[in-house]
Amino acid sequence: MMKLLEKYYNINYYCTYKLLFFIFERMLNPFYWLSLSKWDNRYIKRGISMAQKQEAAEMHKGINGSIIIWSTNTPCIISFWMLCLVCLACIKIFRVELLSVLDMIVGNIFLCILCFAIIVLFLYYANRIFLFKHDKYRKYFAEFDKKKKYLLYYSIYVVSLIVQFATFYLLLNSA
Repeated sequence: MMKLLEKYYNINYYCTYKLLFFIFERMLNPFYWLSLSKWDNRYIKRGISMAQKQEAAEMHKGINGSIIIWSTNTPCIISFWMLCLVCLACIKIFRVELLSVLDMIVGNIFLCILCFAIIVLFLYYANRIFLFKHDKYRKYFAEFDKKKKYLLYYSIYVVSLIVQFATFYLLLNSA
């Protein structure tokens, strides 16, 4: 089960990284578009070569550092979604209203800080275990690039997003 959950985290992380890389380094990067056509202007050629050098310099073993940081939001959302699933199950099992629980937590500063600390620690350790310990995501990125089953990866990603939105909707609707 842990291996499957690890693969799920890494597929979502990989898809988010690839989408953000495509958007920011290809679609919105004017130097990329300028490099596709032949230019006789030496200033544009110099700008293109500087942009390519900068892209090569910021890549570390094939992974862009700034986009990796932005991609970290996805595993955090997945971890938060799992906490919401637990909350939704507890609400349905114990027949407790969400507003009464939130009112109790918000009314007491100690419980508010405690809940915040628990959520942050859970997010940190889930990401550490499934993604960042011994750079597991690099191994999975290489595996996913080698297998090239993009339809499978992105379908898992889209279905995951739909299920997450549905869960958040159900949790908010039960309030």
